[in-house]
Amino acid sequence: MFEKKKIINCYTVDECTSCNDSSQRKFKLGDYLFKQVSSCKSCDGKVIVTKIFGETMGQ
Repeated sequence: MFEKKKIINCYTVDECTSCNDSSQRKFKLGDYLFKQVSSCKSCDGKVIVTKIFGETMGQ
C-alpha cells in the first residue's frame, strides 16, 4: 500500500588541472565530464569537471 521512495541527489566534482584543488557541488543542467567551468581561485589554472555521481537518500 505504501512504498518508500528513493531520492537521488546528483553532485559534480570540479578539480584544478594545475594545483589539483577540488570541490564538490550540486549538479547543474549542462554539466559534463571534462567541461571547463572556471579558473582556479588559488593558482589561475583551469578548473574542469572530473566526476559526476549520485547518492541515494531515504531508503
